[in-house]
Amino acid sequence: MENNKEKKTESISEISHESGAGVFDDESTSVIAESSISEDEIESLSKVQLAKKIEEYFNAEELNSVFSEISLIKKQWDTLVKEENEIKLKAFIQDGTPAKDFEPKKDALDEKTELIWKNINAKRASQRKLKEKNAQENISTKKLIIEELKELLKGNESFFASYNKFQALQSKWRLTGNFSNQESVTLRENYFFLTGKFYDMVKINNELNILDKKKNKEQKALLCEKAENLSLEPSLRKALDGLAHLQEEWGDLRNSLRGLKDPLLLRFKTAGNIILDRKKEHLLQVQEQQKSNLLAKTELCHQIESLLQINIISLKHCRELADKEALIWEAWQKISFVPKSDNGNCWKRFKAARVQFHQALDLFYGNQRKDFAQNLEKKIALCVKAEMQQESKDWQSTSELLKKLQIEWKTIGQVAIKDSDAVWLRFRKACDYFFDSKSSQINANENAIKILIQNKETLISKIEAFQPSDDFNNGIEELKKFQEEWTSTGEEPLKESSRLNNAFGRASEKLLERIKTASKVEDKLFYRLKYEQMLKSPQGKDQIKKERSALQDKIRKVQAEVDQLENNLSFFGNGKSANPFIAEYQIKMENGKLEVKELALKLKFIPSV
Repeated sequence: MENNKEKKTESISEISHESGAGVFDDESTSVIAESSISEDEIESLSKVQLAKKIEEYFNAEELNSVFSEISLIKKQWDTLVKEENEIKLKAFIQDGTPAKDFEPKKDALDEKTELIWKNINAKRASQRKLKEKNAQENISTKKLIIEELKELLKGNESFFASYNKFQALQSKWRLTGNFSNQESVTLRENYFFLTGKFYDMVKINNELNILDKKKNKEQKALLCEKAENLSLEPSLRKALDGLAHLQEEWGDLRNSLRGLKDPLLLRFKTAGNIILDRKKEHLLQVQEQQKSNLLAKTELCHQIESLLQINIISLKHCRELADKEALIWEAWQKISFVPKSDNGNCWKRFKAARVQFHQALDLFYGNQRKDFAQNLEKKIALCVKAEMQQESKDWQSTSELLKKLQIEWKTIGQVAIKDSDAVWLRFRKACDYFFDSKSSQINANENAIKILIQNKETLISKIEAFQPSDDFNNGIEELKKFQEEWTSTGEEPLKESSRLNNAFGRASEKLLERIKTASKVEDKLFYRLKYEQMLKSPQGKDQIKKERSALQDKIRKVQAEVDQLENNLSFFGNGKSANPFIAEYQIKMENGKLEVKELALKLKFIPSV
């Protein structure tokens, strides 16, 4: 019995030593532990990064082991979607559109990720059911093996039959999957206890012990080969996962040689250390990259905090700052994780600055909407004033009033985009209506004036071309017709009045001269009729006054020349008239006197007006 107790103790000691824990000292081979991320790190990810991450987790073999990370990602995803919808809502109602009409639209990324959430839940439920099913089957199988070992210990069969059956049960035990709970630990302890009892019962000899260790050695050699092949696996994640499974299998085998003297254990550990060294190198690279990421994100914190120091002065300026913030946020999302030693401080700092920035934008937009409403009221008031004047025919004063309204319009600030076009079209429509009416009237007047001028110029040409007969009265009647036609064509524009009336007067005078010449009428009758006709023209009186004044000036001038000649001749005394100078002066003097008489006669014919 003492020997049996020693063997049983030895067997349990071997099992404890080779249970799998501590094969690689304190190195962890868990992929999940290596890949887990904190809540602060997840909060710093963009939707694109979250979608990529959740897709990676979805492809994991065991979803339950990463479900805590999946839950954090889902929570952050919902937060980002909510924030996006709030931003879209603000933009939607910025121009005064009711919030109840807002319907957030999903893009391709949203739809794809929602499908992944559904697939994750379905896959997790399926894995849970399968795991529970497998666990129950494994428990049932191992319980059955325990019962069969107990039956074997009764010694009802031959040694060789019992040993073959014992080996078969060992193989079956190793092939049966493991499961993590207290019942598994109890079953394993019972298993190794019963196998120890089997060795005690049959009083196993050295040959049997060597044979058993040989079998274990073969199994461990196979595990070593698998570990060595696994060290060549390109994917570090797959290599670490595989190593963890091999370690569990190693723990289920009995020792071939005690302690670290076992060359297979050294071989197995060497192959595993290659993978763990890769992990260390990878972690060092990750740490260096995370340090660089922290520096880059700290710089982005400075950039977004600098935006908080800027006073928003206009809607355009506000949009420019929002674009800058969007670029900073986009740059942040492209940068991966920072060291865990940061404890999420960088992200908290950045997030706080973003929140403060968007609060400033919200405050500005709120004030902007108030300004928009006030500006809209002012512009509507101008529309009403313009509409009240659009039917006016007072072209000058109304034009000045509408131009003042247009200047005032430009001094009023912006209105909401949804109202901008409508209120502007209303104001412009009223202004255009008036100015179009004015333009049409001006064009009509200009055309009428052109026709009037053409008619008067044509009449002048007809007068200039008319050749009278020798019948004086007939010629006078034709002249009267021309004067009546001139009056009936209408009043000429002020700027053309002088030119046209002067041309008409000259043409009429020349025609009268031609009538006098053709009919040989006496001067007295001619001049009386001439001035009677002139008085009938619009500027006749002025022309007569000018002609009378000009004739008087000429008489005075000629008389002055005659007086000067007489004075000059008085200096010669009773000199001979044969003197050529005296004769020339006398001729000039006589001609001057004759001219004065003729001019005085003409002056008598000119009526006083």
